[in-house]
Amino acid sequence: MAKAKYTTAGLLKAIRLLAVMLFFAFSFNISKVQAQHKPSLEYQVKAAFIFNFTKFVNWPSSVFKSADAPFIIGIIGDDPFGPYLDELVKGEKIGTHKIIVVRYTDVNDATNCHMLFINANPVIQQNVLALTNNQKILTVSDSASLGTRGSNISFFKQNNKVKIEININATKNSKLEISSKLLSIAKLN
Repeated sequence: MAKAKYTTAGLLKAIRLLAVMLFFAFSFNISKVQAQHKPSLEYQVKAAFIFNFTKFVNWPSSVFKSADAPFIIGIIGDDPFGPYLDELVKGEKIGTHKIIVVRYTDVNDATNCHMLFINANPVIQQNVLALTNNQKILTVSDSASLGTRGSNISFFKQNNKVKIEININATKNSKLEISSKLLSIAKLN
């Protein structure tokens, strides 16, 4: 039986090759994980809008169960933000109310929030709007047609830019006050 000879140069070459292979494998996995956590630029912009709505809409103090109850941004249907929206609002507050994001699967639970992003099939959309109608919940949709059916704010794209449309009647029915600054940048319905 012949004894294998390992030279120092050969061993170093094998170690370098293994290191390069591990580096590329690790780099691929990291970029894959980052891609999973970061939504498209369009949804990053929409997440920023959602966060900023908290600054330009006034909710009556009666919507909070206590002085330290959280301000809840709900999502029903497909979640295009992943953890991005959670990271965006992390550590942020509205007055004494910490902002949190909650994902709902049951339409009936979706009324337990202050702002609700609706990204679901048409049947769920209509059920959610029927439940949130006349409640102090800011409904935000990813469907321009939903704005005409009762959503407070709807996103739409124009010239490759994300824009918002505000349904004035739905907002009045929700008894929410929208800042004139927000109204000035929106298409009003």
